Amino acid sequence: MYRTIMGLIGVIIAVFPAKIRYLYEQFALKNPDEVNAKPWFTPAIRAEGIVFLLVSIAGGRAYTASMYVLGIAGAVALFIPKQALKLSENYAYERPETIEWNEGLVTVIRCFGLGYLLIALSALSNRNRDIDRS
Repeated sequence: MYRTIMGLIGVIIAVFPAKIRYLYEQFALKNPDEVNAKPWFTPAIRAEGIVFLLVSIAGGRAYTASMYVLGIAGAVALFIPKQALKLSENYAYERPETIEWNEGLVTVIRCFGLGYLLIALSALSNRNRDIDRS
């Protein structure tokens, strides 16, 4: 089930990267019209969607590795969300010092982190259970 959801998310991200970025910025930033994303940010979003799709189709070791990555990303978002924001603003935006994050964003990031961590743990647990049965 997680692979199917991951594949669908990948298709949406790959097909609509500019819209995904716009929605994220409208939600996350107090000043979305005052910040400039680096030129490769939108193509990077599309690439992420393609990777999600390919991993969901491939399954096996690629999917397992992606669940480890998702779990690590979830742990970072859950336990050190402010540092994750700082890293992402430096990575994705020109003049990151001009970015103003919306109130409550850290809580939202922690919730996503918890969700990512739980999905990864569940997927890996199911995979290990399937391996033990065979």
